[in-house]
Amino acid sequence: MAPLLLLLLLSVDPPPLTPPDASAEADDRVPEPANFAGEVQEPPPPAPEPSPTPAAPAAPAEQPKKEEPPKPPSVGPPPPHTGIKATLKAIPGDFTHLPTGINIGILGFGGVAALAAHPYDDSVNARLKGAKGFFYVGKLIGNVPGLLTISLGTYAFGRATDNRTVSHLGMDLLRAEAVSGALTYAIKLSVRRHRPPGGGGKCCSFPSGHSSSTFALASVLWRHLGWKAAVPTYTVATYVALSRLHEDVHFLSDVIFGASVGIVAGRAVVHHDRHFYGMQIQPMPVPGGGIGVMVAGSFR
Repeated sequence: MAPLLLLLLLSVDPPPLTPPDASAEADDRVPEPANFAGEVQEPPPPAPEPSPTPAAPAAPAEQPKKEEPPKPPSVGPPPPHTGIKATLKAIPGDFTHLPTGINIGILGFGGVAALAAHPYDDSVNARLKGAKGFFYVGKLIGNVPGLLTISLGTYAFGRATDNRTVSHLGMDLLRAEAVSGALTYAIKLSVRRHRPPGGGGKCCSFPSGHSSSTFALASVLWRHLGWKAAVPTYTVATYVALSRLHEDVHFLSDVIFGASVGIVAGRAVVHHDRHFYGMQIQPMPVPGGGIGVMVAGSFR
């Protein structure tokens, strides 16, 4: 019996051995769902992750526009009416420009200064008498022929060189002399002050015609050409006014008020802007911040 039992045991195949790891993996594996046909359904492939859309590039910050400097102002030529006829027509209109606030203030200041200088009229003349020969030229410059020579010479030079700026300046000088002369003689005949003994004690002393005429000429040059022309011309006008005291034909108060009359006359004639004569000054922004000054000029 024993040999027969041994043969039976050897004829039966032993079950295959399962590796421990495989069995563990088999136990842990989740059975896959079956479809209605009993087939095992494979899991769907994982959905691809959405690729991140690239962020739109940030728009560059708008840089502030640089302010372009303003173009130079157009400087026009002087007015064409520089003839004798046009000048004669313009003189009556010059008197209409006399009553302004600044002109009234200048005349008021001149009147107060003349009143303050009145007590020193005689003493100043006595001191200036010792300056022999120094004031001789002033007597020639401030008289009517001397001023007419300067004014007409300026006008003639402008016409000969076809420079309307210069010819217009000459015409304004003549107009200022006409206005200052009319004002001076109207005040002389109204006040009727007698001259100092050196002037013969005759009428009329107040105000000084030499002083008003030369200061009118200086005011026109100042309004046309600026302060660089005003410094020498007002210096010459002061020299002419002092020469009248040296000659003992006017008092100090006469020449002081005459100077204010001349300044007002020059301002009444040249009441327009200076851009007629090739010069404009205006503020302008500077790139990067700040404020500058632009000067534009044209002398043609």
